[in-house]
Amino acid sequence: MPDLAPDDPRRALFGQLGFDRSLAGMTLEAVEPGRAVVSLPVTDAVVNMVGTLHGGAIATLVDDAGTIAIMSADQDGRPGVTTDLNVSYFSAAPQGETVTAEARCLKSGRTLAFVEVDIKSAEGKLLAQGRMTKFMGR
Repeated sequence: MPDLAPDDPRRALFGQLGFDRSLAGMTLEAVEPGRAVVSLPVTDAVVNMVGTLHGGAIATLVDDAGTIAIMSADQDGRPGVTTDLNVSYFSAAPQGETVTAEARCLKSGRTLAFVEVDIKSAEGKLLAQGRMTKFMGR
């Protein structure tokens, strides 16, 4: 995927607004039509009590990366509103690692959009997988 220009306005969505500030270090790495890649270092700010990436941080990665993928697929760039989000957790990411969220828009229609997001380790191991549905309005 191509890198985003440093002044790309989509970068402002990550780590700067609202709840996203809780994912310290989250970076939007790349965007192309229907796809987005986001990275997150596993630091003190996002670990659970056993020192691995918190499940809530993973769910937020699914939401954020998935939203950008949907926006890049939608002809009007709409972010939509999440109506359903689920995550399957397969393996832990220890503190010190950096994970990558790879989002793919499965379908973006007039009223609904669907996205799938793989969370992977630096070695490419699948750690979690999420799916999200968004209401796109009328």
